[in-house]
Amino acid sequence: MRQYDWSSHPFGAPENWPEGLKIPLRMLLTSRFEMWLGWGDELNFFYNDAYIPTLGIKHPSMLGRPFREVWSEVYDDVADQVARVRGGESTWNDALLLLLERHGYPEETYHSFSYSPLYGPSGSVDGMLCIVSEVTERVITERRLNTLRTLGMELVGTSTRDEVCQAVSQVLGVNRRDFPFSLLFMGEGDEQAAIACTQDAADLLHQSWPLGAAGSGPAMIALPARAAYPVGAWAIASRDALVVAIPGADGETPVGHLVLGLNPYRRRDEDVADLARMLVGQISGALANVTALVSERQRADRVWTHSRDLLCAVGADGIYRSVSPAWTRILGHATDQVVGHHIDEFLWPDDRQETAEALSLAASGTDLTSFENRYRTVDGELRWISWHTAREGDLVYGYGRDVTEEKLNAEALASAENALRQSQKMEVIGQLTGGVAHDFNNLLMAITANLDLLKRHMPDDPKATRLIDGAIQGASRGASLTQRLLAFARRQDLELVAVSVTELVRGVGDLIMKSAGPGVELRYQLDEELPLAMVDANQVELALLNLVVNARDALRDGGCVTIATERVVLASEQHLPSGPYVRLAVSDDGVGMDEETLARATEPFFSTKEIGKGTGLGLSMIHGLAIQLNGALRISSTPGEGTCAELLLPVTEERPAAPAPVAEPSVTPAAATRTILVVDDDPLVAMSTVDLLENLGHSVREANSGAEALEIVRSGEHFDLVVTDYSMPRMNGGQLAIALREIRPDLPILLATGYADLPPGAGIDLPRLAKPYDQSQLQREIAKFFGS
Repeated sequence: MRQYDWSSHPFGAPENWPEGLKIPLRMLLTSRFEMWLGWGDELNFFYNDAYIPTLGIKHPSMLGRPFREVWSEVYDDVADQVARVRGGESTWNDALLLLLERHGYPEETYHSFSYSPLYGPSGSVDGMLCIVSEVTERVITERRLNTLRTLGMELVGTSTRDEVCQAVSQVLGVNRRDFPFSLLFMGEGDEQAAIACTQDAADLLHQSWPLGAAGSGPAMIALPARAAYPVGAWAIASRDALVVAIPGADGETPVGHLVLGLNPYRRRDEDVADLARMLVGQISGALANVTALVSERQRADRVWTHSRDLLCAVGADGIYRSVSPAWTRILGHATDQVVGHHIDEFLWPDDRQETAEALSLAASGTDLTSFENRYRTVDGELRWISWHTAREGDLVYGYGRDVTEEKLNAEALASAENALRQSQKMEVIGQLTGGVAHDFNNLLMAITANLDLLKRHMPDDPKATRLIDGAIQGASRGASLTQRLLAFARRQDLELVAVSVTELVRGVGDLIMKSAGPGVELRYQLDEELPLAMVDANQVELALLNLVVNARDALRDGGCVTIATERVVLASEQHLPSGPYVRLAVSDDGVGMDEETLARATEPFFSTKEIGKGTGLGLSMIHGLAIQLNGALRISSTPGEGTCAELLLPVTEERPAAPAPVAEPSVTPAAATRTILVVDDDPLVAMSTVDLLENLGHSVREANSGAEALEIVRSGEHFDLVVTDYSMPRMNGGQLAIALREIRPDLPILLATGYADLPPGAGIDLPRLAKPYDQSQLQREIAKFFGS
């Protein structure tokens, strides 16, 4: 954008652009989400780096061009939404299909996006903001997985080749986006069966197809441009087709072929060949089952011998009458060790009752489908078996497939979903702590300011001064706590320094002793030669105290808490790089935790303490801190024996910085008296700020809302400075600043906020003063405007 020659553009130089364009443009360019905005009558196009892949070859030539020109191929699809946005309405689209020409040809893409109006100086809609997420791969992957799942379900229970062909034709006839037409050829020579999966593809069966081109893998063939082919879900016909061999029982000799017309809007789709392989794999498996059924009827003994899955015959009494050799291959038991024995001898103990009920149901004549239970191998391992049954006479015949690997994959998926839920919980914590800390900072602001003024007006009384200093110190600790909560919730940068963790532990020894209480024996095992670690000292101190409190609470009738530091070398653990680490451990000999409790120990809001005695945030905050420090939190516990919590922190070669001299803050009357407008919806905070400023010698006017402040300034009253809170109802401090700048562009404005950072979308760039603040901090910020 800097290299673009804006002097030749209708908008002219960027410094002359309206604020209504520059403010959202500033937000857009610094965001990692895909975003673009259009401005002006033609919605001239601006976008950020994250949006470049969506543009493809249109980048960078489309910068500043009209929206209708940038996406001319799909503009008609969204034109009605553009009109609604110009009328002041926002729109939303979930996975909208758009045929974008970003690589030189129309391409099937899906996008979830919102259109929002942007208002100009006159209050009219002068532009449009789009926040977009491309979901093409997700939509197409889900569509293909659904095709595979549906085909698998349709093939279950097929017992003849015709039933298999019917199932394939039915499923492929539905997915007309990946395959606008599909042909199925089964068998060879005069016995070959040719099937069109949709009626409009029937004429294609008369063409000559190069089925032999599909050797060891799918073969791509170009379709004649002038021939007429079914278009399926699209407006144009396929350009290419895929010929895929259906492997036979030997895995090599084909028993049939699929001819699949390919999506004309997915020219570089390398994954479609994998999809075709999986489809023919399912078909091949179904045909193999059909062959197995036929062979069973003709040569039952041979099928029984060579089956890869478990086959058995069992009586209603649970005694095995016969089992296939697959039992030995899958479970390790010799067949003569199974026949004549009860089913319970091989089941996982927890599944015996449910299996007995299922066997009773099967023996009564109800066929079981996909009944799953667990078996023990000869080595004691666990295997999941999915059963289909049929009753004949007094016996239940079972067909069992080993689905252990599928179960493990499902557990991995569940773990990923759990990680996503954990991330969402942490987002909730961020929102909660942000709002609570803001309100708490307002209260601390009033306390700190009034204590500061009280101290300055008190006579020289050492005891009173000590009491006031203690109250100020307590308020400062409260402010520090809220800032740490916000820093964790918003993932802000930590103040990293190289420190000795052993010295850090000694530095908070008094606090550890007070936190543990008189009934707890404290033991230290500290490494005096411990290497330095790069940490935020305040955060690690807070984490250490939190772990000590947890250890204390785990001791029922007193006990011992041990704090240890040492250097450890990890090979590879908890996704940590191998190398040296500093280990800070807090262990106790308390009640301990069972496996279920231990698994949830770092979940937000999870607590084993009584109501009112714990928030459930301590360990989750420590876990988050460890991750931010490129380390890990490791917890081990045994019920009745105690718990050990370990912080693993990477070793650093940096040396500790020399401590900076701490200057006692001084407050002197201002060199020049200023007229200042204080705006805050909290009367207590406003009064405190007014008192601080008046004590410095300034002339101060108070307003308790943005509207009141605007009315005062519009009345013509002169002010040298405005000090305003950010979070106010109806009109926040950022909106007030924008309105004041329209009246007095040169008016200095200082934004006071209880947030560690302004919420996303605040869109205001002003000097800021963090709450709570004292008189010396306030004086320093004013001096930055006037030099005094």
